[in-house]
Amino acid sequence: MSTPWLLALIPFVAGLALMATYITQLVTETLRRATGTVVEATVTGHTASREATYATLHPVVAWTAPDGTTHERALPDGTGAHALPEGSRVRIRFDPAHPELAALDTETRYRRCVRGLYGSIALWAGTLIVVIWRLAYVVSHGGSTTWHS
Repeated sequence: MSTPWLLALIPFVAGLALMATYITQLVTETLRRATGTVVEATVTGHTASREATYATLHPVVAWTAPDGTTHERALPDGTGAHALPEGSRVRIRFDPAHPELAALDTETRYRRCVRGLYGSIALWAGTLIVVIWRLAYVVSHGGSTTWHS
C-alpha cells in the first residue's frame, strides 16, 4: 500500500473517533433530558479551568433539589461566564443520583452534539467515498493502485 492510501486513513479514522465521541455525548445528553430533574439555580460565581490551550470561565451555580439537599457546582457548559453574571437565575437539569453531572437546561449542548456528529460522519464518509471512487477509476482503467494516473 502506498503512502497516499495510508494518508487516506487519517481522516477516515479521525472521523470514526469523533463520531464515537459525539455519539457518547449525544446519548448522555438524551438521557439527561429524559431522566433529569429541572430546577431553578442561582449563579454564585465563576471558576476558571484550562481547556486545550486557553483558560475558560465556567459558571458556578447553587440549587436546592426537590428532596431538600443543596448543591453547588461549576457547570461544564460552554456558554461562557460573561453570558451568566453573578446572581442571575438559570434553569438546570440534573440527575438526583448524580448531581455532579448537572448542566444548563438549554438546547445548545444537544445541538452541538448533533452538529459534531454530522461533521464527523461527513469526514469519514467523504473519505470513504473518495477512496472508493479512486478504486473504481483504477479498476476500470486497469492501472496500478497508486494515486498517480
